[in-house]
Amino acid sequence: MSRAPLLIKDLVQGNQVWKMLIRVIDVWVVKEKTGSQHLEFIIQDGKGDRIHAISRSRDFQDWIEQVKEHETYSLYNGEPVINDGPFKVCSNPLKLLFNGGTTMTNLEIPEIPRHRYNFHPIADFLKGSYKPDMLYDVIGVFQDVLKTQMGGGGRKSCVNITLRDIEGNVIEVALWDDYCKQFMNYNTPGKMVGPTIIVLTHAWCMINTVSGARSLSNAWSGSRLLINVEHPQIDEFKVSYGGTENSNAPSLSLTCESSFQSANKSWTNLNEVKSIRAIKEGKKDCFATTIGTTKHFKASRFGRFFESCPGCRSSNKSQGETFECACGITNVEPVTKFKVEVELEYDNYKGTFVFWDKDVIPYTKLSAKELRAVMKEAGEENPTIWPIHLDVLLNKQMVFRVKYQSSFEQFSIVAILNDDNLFNTFDNHLCPNELTSNAAVVGNESNTPTDHPIQPIVTHSDDLELTAQPALDANCSGSPTASSSSTPAKRVAASTYVNEPILAAELTPKQSATKAKAGKKIKHIKKE
Repeated sequence: MSRAPLLIKDLVQGNQVWKMLIRVIDVWVVKEKTGSQHLEFIIQDGKGDRIHAISRSRDFQDWIEQVKEHETYSLYNGEPVINDGPFKVCSNPLKLLFNGGTTMTNLEIPEIPRHRYNFHPIADFLKGSYKPDMLYDVIGVFQDVLKTQMGGGGRKSCVNITLRDIEGNVIEVALWDDYCKQFMNYNTPGKMVGPTIIVLTHAWCMINTVSGARSLSNAWSGSRLLINVEHPQIDEFKVSYGGTENSNAPSLSLTCESSFQSANKSWTNLNEVKSIRAIKEGKKDCFATTIGTTKHFKASRFGRFFESCPGCRSSNKSQGETFECACGITNVEPVTKFKVEVELEYDNYKGTFVFWDKDVIPYTKLSAKELRAVMKEAGEENPTIWPIHLDVLLNKQMVFRVKYQSSFEQFSIVAILNDDNLFNTFDNHLCPNELTSNAAVVGNESNTPTDHPIQPIVTHSDDLELTAQPALDANCSGSPTASSSSTPAKRVAASTYVNEPILAAELTPKQSATKAKAGKKIKHIKKE
């Protein structure tokens, strides 16, 4: 006679023989230090209760071929033990270890509810309402790219972004390694309608020991990054935020363009808005929001475009049809990218702004490669010759999110902000010509400010400056605790959406994310 099925809440520590009807709602691969791999699951019963299940590495191949996410099974035997791990993905006090007698039979069990995310509100993270040893699912609208860090030289790839919820709460999220590459692959120019909804599962919340600010990061394993995917809860969130339920935005597309927070003026604090003069006089690298009018191009020996290796994205200064890169790639066609230097002016003060592919293509409607071909047909292949197609960038009032590089005295554009009223709002905030305007009114009452047309455009950070910045050796913001310097490992489950890497150069120095070598000593130099 068949054993009567029990529920997850009825599992008892030490009882290894039982039967349960369950649905697998999440599954991922964990790489062990020895190089072995094993599968971990979250399973759910008919009452909606969940438990974390862990298989044995020796049975890895059998389980990865047998278990499918969102399928229902009859599960037999296993060992319920105390859930004493440093981080927990379920609130259940027990976890389930598979043993040699554990068996799963695929069955149709429609009464077991389908998967639903348990999203933790961003507001609760910000006010400290969470458990430090618990991993949470979080949802939000992509708002801004704060920093990027290239991999290599002992460092892992990382991108720091901000997510915003329906109430306007904003939190920083660090995406490491493959999660960084996945996001950068998605965040490339293309066609997209509506806000970009991002879901990060199994995220941990950290506290910056210096500022006290809370931020999120993907976990070592088990986290999943979902961008504009179809799911009833994600659709509900999008509608509540003001998007459309039937958005044309493809999920996780290499050619899809992310929305950069277009209509909400509260995306930034006015304290972050600085004039070109104030940023340059600060004489230090920083992120800022600024405004200005594009005046003319800055002609230099580097020209209007550069070529890079299609593999490692390093710059190729030879401007040849094929080249040999230090990474080992030879005799391949280099990738042609825009790098247009434009002089902007505000309050009679000028600055050099670097426009990349993401900033130029929406105006020219031509890629750097296509424009190069047009100029070649006209017999003007030299990159220092400026085609008339680029003149569409001039004489426009623009609002920028920029990274200022003090060593080069240049502004690298992170984004051109899309809001018709932002220029006037920020212009009134900076009030550079207030005295001049008042004097003009006294002298001639007919003088009135002139309204200038604004040319808004949404752009995103994918092609950033080529010069790498040094990493700072300090506490890593990507670690679960202030004392830890480790970075999360990549998710390696087959269900992970990770495309070929499109690496972006650094925006700013990033704290070191790698572990110090064991036993490494620091040499102290005696001062004479």
